[in-house]
Amino acid sequence: MKLNWILVLTAAALLPGQSPAKPKTAKQEPAIAAAPGGVPATLDDLQRDFQIKKLAALEAYVKVRGTAKDVGEAIVEAAGLAKTLARHDQALRYADLYLKDHGTGPAASEMRMVRAGAMRDTGDAAGAEKALREVIDGAGNDNAGINSLVEAATMLGEMLVANGKKAEAVELLTTLGDARSKVRGLKEHFAGIVANYELIGTEPIAIGQPDLAGKTIDLAEYKGKVVLLDFWATWCGPCVAELPNVIAAYEKYHGKGFEIVGISLDEDRAALDKFLADKGTTWRQHFDGKGWKNEVAVAYGVQSIPATYLIGPDGKIAAIGLRGEQLHQRLAKLLSADKAAAPAAAPKGK
Repeated sequence: MKLNWILVLTAAALLPGQSPAKPKTAKQEPAIAAAPGGVPATLDDLQRDFQIKKLAALEAYVKVRGTAKDVGEAIVEAAGLAKTLARHDQALRYADLYLKDHGTGPAASEMRMVRAGAMRDTGDAAGAEKALREVIDGAGNDNAGINSLVEAATMLGEMLVANGKKAEAVELLTTLGDARSKVRGLKEHFAGIVANYELIGTEPIAIGQPDLAGKTIDLAEYKGKVVLLDFWATWCGPCVAELPNVIAAYEKYHGKGFEIVGISLDEDRAALDKFLADKGTTWRQHFDGKGWKNEVAVAYGVQSIPATYLIGPDGKIAAIGLRGEQLHQRLAKLLSADKAAAPAAAPKGK
């Protein structure tokens, strides 16, 4: 059943004198730039404005129509919007609400993953790990169960690696691959991820391919800086959802020595150029039009996107798969450590 959006978008009016509670988040919503007349300045701003208003309407709808047959659908959509808007506390609240009242509903697996991701992004690593292990342990052998298993195991593995527990991550995926060896391709998929983990602490594979301006990308040129090697595509929903966070990290840390090199798995150059112009991204991009057969992606063994490799000032891979707050935290640590390691300037006059 589809929600009646005429009702939803006017639901707030059913609460005279009240407005949906503002979520308690670590970050405030950025102001939306508006052109004369109050119209959002860009299509992205317009879409975000709509998402914020839609989420507020859903909040009111859930409060007023808490017993409606379609309230579960409203909760799921609200959780997804909160996740997109990086309102992690709010996403967690909606996921918990759905699982409390609709624990056996059709979106239960999705909400468990939203819950785990929100815990991770709010800094509750222990809670996220517990939630992900519950998803893994409860995953069935049907397609939906295997998909949940892969998503949860991948997220947990990335978390463990990011927290310096690479051996534990390797054991997790190896054990799961062996236990579900009858699922075609699953063991090989996990083995590919494990091979990526082994790249941590090593020098990255050379790129040697041109950027969009035709200049060859040489990672050695970035020695002394922190570089995010980002495999992505304009058609990848999770990539696009993560982009505002990547842009925010670039704006915050670029002046301190942070660079990004994008590897696009798109096949349409014109669509890529338009997307980059619309989003205002300025860092270097490589594109060869081969999609999943992109030569750099094949060399790195990329099997899903977004896939990221964070290269430290020493020119070695420091982390893989960082997203959300984890990316910011690791950048702050790497850049502050690099600054502390730099030799002190000689006193003036000596």
